[in-house]
Amino acid sequence: MQVVTPLGTSLDIPGSLAEDRPYFRPDELGDAVRYYRKEGYVVIRGLLPPALCDDIRGAYRRELRGSDTPILRQKNMRYERNNFDEDGFLTNPIFNVQDLETRRFGGFKGNVLSGLTSPAVARMTSALMGTGPSKLIQTMFFEAPAGTWAHQDSYYQDSARDLGRCVAGWYALEDVDAGAGRFYLCPGSHRTVPVLRNAGKLDFATGHERYKRAVLDTIRAHGLELRSPYMAKGDVLFWSSLTVHGSFAATARGVSRTSLTAHYLPDEDEMLQFHTRVRGQKMIRVNGMQVAQLHDQDVLRNRLVRGIAANAPGPYAAMRKLAMQGLFLAGKLRQGQSAKPAVSAPVLAE
Repeated sequence: MQVVTPLGTSLDIPGSLAEDRPYFRPDELGDAVRYYRKEGYVVIRGLLPPALCDDIRGAYRRELRGSDTPILRQKNMRYERNNFDEDGFLTNPIFNVQDLETRRFGGFKGNVLSGLTSPAVARMTSALMGTGPSKLIQTMFFEAPAGTWAHQDSYYQDSARDLGRCVAGWYALEDVDAGAGRFYLCPGSHRTVPVLRNAGKLDFATGHERYKRAVLDTIRAHGLELRSPYMAKGDVLFWSSLTVHGSFAATARGVSRTSLTAHYLPDEDEMLQFHTRVRGQKMIRVNGMQVAQLHDQDVLRNRLVRGIAANAPGPYAAMRKLAMQGLFLAGKLRQGQSAKPAVSAPVLAE
């Protein structure tokens, strides 16, 4: 099937498993790691049990779909009630499933975390990072097709110890139709493309649109390939925080792309946010893996913040924007006071 890329070019993408490369099974750990280090991504076929995928989708339909509780959303980091497209699919993805209120959404939350922290996933993420145990620092749930701009995850979060140590995974909870906004990556970009730093003209607070354009310019300048693997139910696509990636716009109606995204760090590393600050996170343990929480809705004060944010979205968004601008201003002041960079990484000249 042909899709239009963010560069305005056409690309043939596989419409079935038979049309794609086989990639790797969970027991092919060594080969998967070697491929990941060379290409900056890898697909593990059947890493998540299909029955668990069905359990997650079933719990979503029972607990979340009909709920009117405001939930933090991935698109805009606002607390919103569910929105659906004309085909009935959720258009505002859920941010940080681990923060959901257990009393209301315990079944969905438990099933999701059961998959994202399973021993098979823990073994794979640890091997890909080449470190000790891994920890889960961020999650998202998607249903409706959604085009996502090309980016490096490092721009938003990474390891405070060294850029590129963060590993992300996209978990297909159903067979993903080629027209449903398929995920794509630029193989090898983790090695060949400089880190687009979250600073100066490209900082998140004032230059996010410039950053998006800069990534596309980088793809063109380096002649990067775009590759979009076929994803069946239970398949997981892992990639480096330095790998350029995104998702295509939907080209078909009536199809969903129900999936999870998760980000992992080595257990010993702290999270670096926006290349600017180390972000402290409350930790819980699930299946023996540390799981970070930022806005735990089981805590009363966080539910009170949720109520304010949901009922006064304009002022809340304005306050958040001011806080972001203050964060980057403070970062610039710190950099001006120190000649030593906080994190070792290549820097793109502004």
